[in-house]
Amino acid sequence: MKSRFITLVAVVLVLVISISVQNYRPDNNRYHQHREAQPYTACEDHGDEKFCTHLPLFNIVTEGPIPDPYLLYDENGEPVKRDENGNLTFNYETVAVSVEFFTNEEGNNHLTDTPDVSEKGLIRVRGNSSRRFEKKSYLLKFTEENGIDGLDVSLDGMTADNSWVLHGPILDKTLIRNYMCYNIIGEEMEYVPNVRFCELFLNGEYQGVYVLTEKIKFNENGRCDITETDPDLTETSFILGMGHVSTDPAHQMDTFFDDSGNRGLFNRSSEHFEILYPDDTLTEAQKEYIVSEISHLERTLSSYDSTDSKWGYSSYLDVDSFVDFFVFNQFMMNRDAGHLSTYFCKDVRGKIVIIGWDYNNAFNNFFVELEETGEIYSLNEWYTCLLRDKRFVDQVIDRYYELRETVLSDEYLNTYIEETVAYLGPAIDRNYERWGYTFTEEYCAANINSSLLPIERNPSSYDEAIEQLCDSIKHRGEFLDENIESLYALCHASANKLYEYQGDN
Repeated sequence: MKSRFITLVAVVLVLVISISVQNYRPDNNRYHQHREAQPYTACEDHGDEKFCTHLPLFNIVTEGPIPDPYLLYDENGEPVKRDENGNLTFNYETVAVSVEFFTNEEGNNHLTDTPDVSEKGLIRVRGNSSRRFEKKSYLLKFTEENGIDGLDVSLDGMTADNSWVLHGPILDKTLIRNYMCYNIIGEEMEYVPNVRFCELFLNGEYQGVYVLTEKIKFNENGRCDITETDPDLTETSFILGMGHVSTDPAHQMDTFFDDSGNRGLFNRSSEHFEILYPDDTLTEAQKEYIVSEISHLERTLSSYDSTDSKWGYSSYLDVDSFVDFFVFNQFMMNRDAGHLSTYFCKDVRGKIVIIGWDYNNAFNNFFVELEETGEIYSLNEWYTCLLRDKRFVDQVIDRYYELRETVLSDEYLNTYIEETVAYLGPAIDRNYERWGYTFTEEYCAANINSSLLPIERNPSSYDEAIEQLCDSIKHRGEFLDENIESLYALCHASANKLYEYQGDN
């Protein structure tokens, strides 16, 4: 009788835990559009001339052609990413635009409505590999009437700023990876860019579903929470980007790891710092200060006293952010993390915080197939050093198990996907009326630079794309559940050291 009672209690507890995980809502201020925005409601029939959507809506008209994304092309008309000197040939030229933005909080949006925002601006193609894609992503900057000075504008409740990113998912056939990953990480980390689904008309032509994204930069009202720089002072808050840096030498950096060759795991050009803030006011003294700060950290990471509570890496880094960044990007299989599309933010009085960017390739959506979702990535040389410290590994593993019970549980993620797809509703069909041909095997075979390889990996329908995403989440969780503790192998004492301890015994 007693054993039956214990069994019954155990079953009830399992059910309670399962339900609580599925209904888990973190206690923070992260805005999840699919949960809180106006849900899909059927559009009234006003004829074909009246576009209708429940999503926020952009209508952008350019004053001239959008500048080509590349400066150089080869004899076959293929874009040349780098010239003979290794410099990027990306074109950063902008064109003036008029922007209308519609966000009806109580109903659907139409091009014939009165816009919530109607401003001047500048636009250009943005991205790295995505510059090749037919569905372009854009950098949008609002300006004053003079077309030069930036104008801070709030879009759908997000922090007012002059610079915004319009990410056009096309390699990610689910449309939701960036939206989902930003929001789920943002539930736990101090700052992750806020995002909103929207639809875009450009010069009168429907472009499909986009993900409106905050640009990582200094902002007096939030985003990176740092003190504004003072060009009269040497010490300054700063924001660094890592990846394909600009060609402006004033903002490029050579730090201790560059000069010592410790960046060896990756191509130099894909693990290199650029100073993003201070921007126009950056002084040579401030640049030297920033280089010195990063170099001191890198010397510490590679030194014998790297774990010292006073002199070690914890005096430079916001360790919790580095732990979370590692766990989330490992689970999400984000191969770019740590050496591309990665940002670092430091207040003049604080520690270095790490910030992620671009999850279009997450969950095995990388161009080249990952090995059965079974690999733990080193991320970069900073993490190679951090993972030698058992205390850091302890934090990573403890945090992984904690998050697997909440926002990284299969139940939570599957529910999140289902809810998001349901929210997008008919926008999915509209998007694929425009871009559905990219599902075909013929398109993928002819466009290998914007497709998954091998070609058979590309989904043939939206439902198949969602199924692939859910399968990758399931398999990745199973792999890490079994293998996350293998990280301890990176911080064990060497065999020689162990032998020395046992020496005369």
